[in-house]
Order: sequence, then structure tokens, then C-alpha cells
Amino acid sequence: MLTATLLHLAGEDELPADTEAIDRDLAEDIVARDIPLSDITRALRSMQHEWLSLLIDAAVSVGPEGIRVVAAVATSVTETMDAWIGAATDAIVEERRRVYLAEQVRIRSAIESLVTPAPVDVEVATQVLRIPLIGWHLGCAIGTPPGGAVERRLLDGIVHLFARGVGSERMLRYETSAGTIHLWVTTDRPPQTPRVEDLRVPAPLLVGIGEPHPGAGGFRRTFLEASDALGLAARLGAGGGISYGDAALAIVLLRDEERARWFVQHELRDLATDSPEMAEMRNTVRAFFDTRMRIAPAAERLFLHRNTLINRLERIQAVLGHPVAERTAETQAALVLVELLRRHPDDPSTKYDGPGA
Repeated sequence: MLTATLLHLAGEDELPADTEAIDRDLAEDIVARDIPLSDITRALRSMQHEWLSLLIDAAVSVGPEGIRVVAAVATSVTETMDAWIGAATDAIVEERRRVYLAEQVRIRSAIESLVTPAPVDVEVATQVLRIPLIGWHLGCAIGTPPGGAVERRLLDGIVHLFARGVGSERMLRYETSAGTIHLWVTTDRPPQTPRVEDLRVPAPLLVGIGEPHPGAGGFRRTFLEASDALGLAARLGAGGGISYGDAALAIVLLRDEERARWFVQHELRDLATDSPEMAEMRNTVRAFFDTRMRIAPAAERLFLHRNTLINRLERIQAVLGHPVAERTAETQAALVLVELLRRHPDDPSTKYDGPGA
């Protein structure tokens, strides 16, 4: 740098601030030691002050002829140092960007390995992700329906609220090419799962929240649960989103939609028909199950006379082909499914589609 200053004073047409030879090594060293850019700039400005003082003292000692070049000395030192500071800043910023991108690639690769069933070196993944994989993990997936768009600040707001709701600053964020954001918040003990309504999710954003699970396996499990919950929320058009714990049965039953449709038809028969009468019948069966198959509480919930409910249950039994008290698990599962599936008009006997699909 001092040589460049003197060459500039000697009358070079262009400022010889070619830093290509040292910028990369200098930048790598600075970034590797995490030295603040402000410290580098302060050191160079200190150098500038010293050189300027020495050169001006030398020029003045020459006499009148030297005094005439004081202005040129000041200009040369300042311009040379400005050029080197600018070059060093650019090099450091570029090196930090390169390191950041390389770090992001390693983080993404580690996450993608963890969410697949392939074997993972937990110790290496822990070092890359900088979270204790042996801890507890709670996943959240944030997305929009096809064609939906939101401002970035709204997404970031949901991320902040979720982490705060779990009560931990140890968080990983992974974004897919489709724009879905996956979060993991890690804690030392089983965390409390935030409710969807607590996140105050603005339309058209949707969230899916998994359940907390420990270890590397739990990292993958909560990710899959949150993804499935988000998928169901998008399918149903559920405002805000869905927690896996509230919809696990529906998510599992809908893993194979074709067989889910067959199951509904097999268990409910005509009770699955999309008509006001059958919808009322299904609501009656749900109330009956919810009250532990007790006539009086079910009738009170439905605002029906006891005898009216008994007559309705007899009609339902005739449709099902067996007493309501039989095959209760299958019937309740089919009742969950029938609300998630809606018949296509072109084939009313077998085809269903999700509401709002």
C-alpha cells in the first residue's frame, strides 16, 4: 500500500491499487477469524494517518520545494487508502457470501439427509446444524395454497411467534423451491406445542404443526407430521392451519384416498350420500358416539325428544345393516372421512374430492 502511494506520487496515470494478489488470502484470513470489518477499516485509517504525517514531515524538511507537494501527498495517501479499503471491503463481503453459501449448502444437505429414512451421522449433523439432535424437536410447516402470495414480513412474523410459543431460540429454517418454509425448534425437554390460533395466521397463509419428538428420528417425524398437517389444511381450506395432534386419524386414513373412499362406502353405505337427510343422520350418529352412546345426553345435545332420537337411530341401523353399537371404531373413522371427502358429480357412487380442492 505504501509502495502504491509513492508510485502515485511519482506520477503514475492510474492509481496502482491492484489488490488481486492479496485480497483473497487476506479476506479468507479475516473471515476465518471473524474479524469485524470496522476493525479492519479502523486499522487502515490509522495507517493512513501515520503515513500522511511521515510524508508531510519529510516534504516539509526538504524546504519550499517540498512544501509545494504537501497537497499532492495528502491526495495520494487518501486516494490510495480509499482504494485499498474499498477493495478489502469488497473482498471480505464476497468471501463472507461464499462462506455463507457453502454453510447453507451444508445445512440444507444435513437437513435433507435427516428427513429421509437413510442412515445419518448424528454427530456430524449436530456440528453442522449447531443444535443438539439428542434434544426434543417440534416442527412447523408454513405455506400458501396454489396461487397464493404473502409478504415476507408476514412469514417472518409467523416464524417468530412459533419460536416464541415453543420457548426456545434454537431454531432451524428450511425453505423449499416451492416456497414452503419448514421450522424446527429444539429444546432440552418436551416443549409445549403452540396452538394454531395463537400464531394469528393471516390469509392466505396456512400452517401445519407437528408433535414434539426426541432425537434424530424425532427430527424427521415432527417434520413429516407438520408437512401432512399443512397438506390437509390446504386440502380442506382450513383457516389458519391444522395441528397434527388434532387430525392424526384423518391424515392417516387419507394416505390412500382411493381406499379411503371404498372404506366410507363399505362402512356407511347410503349414510354417505351427499344429501341433507343423510348429513343429519351422520350428525346424529356423531352426537350419539360423543355422549358415549347414551340416549338422554345425545337427545339433549341434538335438541330432540328421546323417542325421536330412538326412532332415528333405528333408521340409521337399517341403513348401516347392523346396530350402531357394533363396529363403532370403523363407523367413527368413516364419519371422519366422509367430511373430508366430497363426491364428484360425474360418479356419485364412488368418487370424492376434498372441499375447495
